[in-house]
Amino acid sequence: MQTPEQMKATAAAFEARRAALKVVPPPDPTQPTPPQLTSKPASSYTMRAINWFWPGRFAIGKLAIIGGLPDKGKGLISCSLIAACTSDEVIELPCKEGRTPKGTAIWFSAEDDIEDTVIPRLVAAGANLDKVEIVGMTKGPDGERMFNLATDLELLRKKIDELGDVVLVIIDPVSAYLGVGKINNSSTTDVRAVLAPLTKLAEEKKLCVIGVMHFNKKSDVTNAMLRIADSLAYVATARHVYATVDDPEDETARLFVKAKNNLAPDKSALRYRVGVRMVGHDPDSNQEIWAPHIEWDAKYVEITASEAMEASSGKSSSRQEAEEFLRSRLAYGPVPVSEIEEEAKAHGISVSGALKRARKKLGVICSKEDGKLGGKWFLEMAKAQHDAA
Repeated sequence: MQTPEQMKATAAAFEARRAALKVVPPPDPTQPTPPQLTSKPASSYTMRAINWFWPGRFAIGKLAIIGGLPDKGKGLISCSLIAACTSDEVIELPCKEGRTPKGTAIWFSAEDDIEDTVIPRLVAAGANLDKVEIVGMTKGPDGERMFNLATDLELLRKKIDELGDVVLVIIDPVSAYLGVGKINNSSTTDVRAVLAPLTKLAEEKKLCVIGVMHFNKKSDVTNAMLRIADSLAYVATARHVYATVDDPEDETARLFVKAKNNLAPDKSALRYRVGVRMVGHDPDSNQEIWAPHIEWDAKYVEITASEAMEASSGKSSSRQEAEEFLRSRLAYGPVPVSEIEEEAKAHGISVSGALKRARKKLGVICSKEDGKLGGKWFLEMAKAQHDAA
């Protein structure tokens, strides 16, 4: 028989058990649901490879940005990418970087006339016009208006579903599709609120989204990422950011240079020129129609975005520093290449960039030690440069 103390303990345990089994009443639907933190263990996710639209440069399911000043070829590069994915012919990407997947491209083009500019350029690039959807106005109960990335993204989703094989969406320029007075282009919060759903759409529909943007007015800035609009939220959200700038070594060419690429090892800059070809005749006047198109060089250019922008803005301090360094070190005769490169690195001079270009400009001669198998390589100034020094 239990003692009074034991009976009391048993009763308390019984009451505790009954309380634990008591049915919890359902939540009150009139009350707001309290916020909850959702999480899953890393082991529950499936590891996947990155799928590329342009191998090593633009990934599928991600947001990319092409920035630059006006008239530097951003739109023509858009045409070349559209052609690469829509053409019935095989179009190789520059420097043997592969091919894009084939499918339909959607192009938001706000700044150029469709019939006398956009269509001729697409034809010049080799695009299949049947596979290019050019976005016009958005129709609503209040009439027609520009597409708004903040409010009309579901319309884009429906169009993607309707077409079925979309692999590329280009928005040119992004600023034209933010709604009049709706988005503060300098606000990180506002920009992220627009770009996050767009990025999610790219991931969900497994396509590449490229936003074309003009550089801001900070002409004294030579960091390409700081020239993209007035908010770093653009480059922070994008996985790839490329810039179009003048080629400091060739007045006839421009450069397509990386400002940021989070998903692949660095790739060298690409040089391109603008060619022109006849694409047809006007149906009314029979006048010849000529249009510009991108002509990519077959070789890479070893230059960073900052170096290219410094040079194009007249602030080529890095190359000037490299030139002065070479003149000083080679003033009294040949110096081993290994020593030059080691000292250049110690001075913060890029061996593959500024130093290489300075060697080319100064006409520095590279030669091997005479008569020695496995001998050292030396750098020396050309005679004219040496005399001038």
